Amino acid sequence: MSTVFSLLGKAHTLAILKEFVLDDDEPIRFGELEDELDISPNTLSRRLDELVEAGFLERTQYDEIPPRVEYEMTQMLNDLEPMFRELDEWMDRYCSD
Repeated sequence: MSTVFSLLGKAHTLAILKEFVLDDDEPIRFGELEDELDISPNTLSRRLDELVEAGFLERTQYDEIPPRVEYEMTQMLNDLEPMFRELDEWMDRYCSD
């Protein structure tokens, strides 16, 4: 369990997960995440690998040119959706600019 908390505490992890949980259930491409989030490609790639390894995301690579990789949330992350929605509402209430 401490490994999960350690991962969730890393920079940008919650922002990445929020993209999956609070948006629609469609798979998201690496480039879409890169465009949406202000994260360096190396850090984004590392976090996505960690989230896949931890079981939060599933990675699908298509044998195409140019290469296409998509990520989607697993059931494990989907089960956390209510918590993310509550946290998002709390942040809107108390942390808005």
